[in-house]
Amino acid sequence: METGNVFQLEREMAAPGREWLKRQGLLIKEEFSTPWGICDLVGVSFSQERVRQRLNLGQRGPIGPPLRIALLNRIPDAQTGETISIGQLESEFRDWVVPSAIQGELGHLIDSGFVISVRPDCLQKRNGWVPLHSRIVSLELKLSRVEEALNQAWSHLRFATHSYVGFPRELAIRVAKSRRRRDFLGAGIGIVAVGPIRCEVLVPSRNRSSDERDAVLQMHCVERFWRSCVTNNGA
Repeated sequence: METGNVFQLEREMAAPGREWLKRQGLLIKEEFSTPWGICDLVGVSFSQERVRQRLNLGQRGPIGPPLRIALLNRIPDAQTGETISIGQLESEFRDWVVPSAIQGELGHLIDSGFVISVRPDCLQKRNGWVPLHSRIVSLELKLSRVEEALNQAWSHLRFATHSYVGFPRELAIRVAKSRRRRDFLGAGIGIVAVGPIRCEVLVPSRNRSSDERDAVLQMHCVERFWRSCVTNNGA
């Protein structure tokens, strides 16, 4: 059994954390930037059926920045038969961005095959594949600072389906057996014991309701893995 704190720096925990995510079949990014800071490791698994649906629509490139994703999310799917006008989108987003920028982003969405103009000034999206992901797993690594780790991992639930904190093994065991365990369980945050060779889940992460997440941020997160997904699918 691995004992003692063999880590001097948090970055030394990244290799076993990365292997733990890799064994779950996830695509992985390190030092993943978020609006509130950096998450040490994020892993994503894709729904292969939905990936094929998107590729069959010819949508091989990533959607783009958050504004473009927010616009796409607001446009009705062609399958519904509903439309939205460019003027309405400009009105809804006027506190965020000027109309000329809206038109530019819509142009990108149309050129990339995500959006179609069914009548003058009326738009629909070609979709049916949302959400692309099956799981989004975040792993925050900390040598100590339990409260800070919990707060950061809770923030990651704005995009992650499962959020974990990885502590050195002995600290992880102490936290998992202490009264702090209830705080992690209540927040839906998992605890991972990180050793030099392997990781072990001591407290599972709870998959929270999608209503509790930021849909645009989550989609933006997944899109950052899209090129790797396309490469893995040989497209």
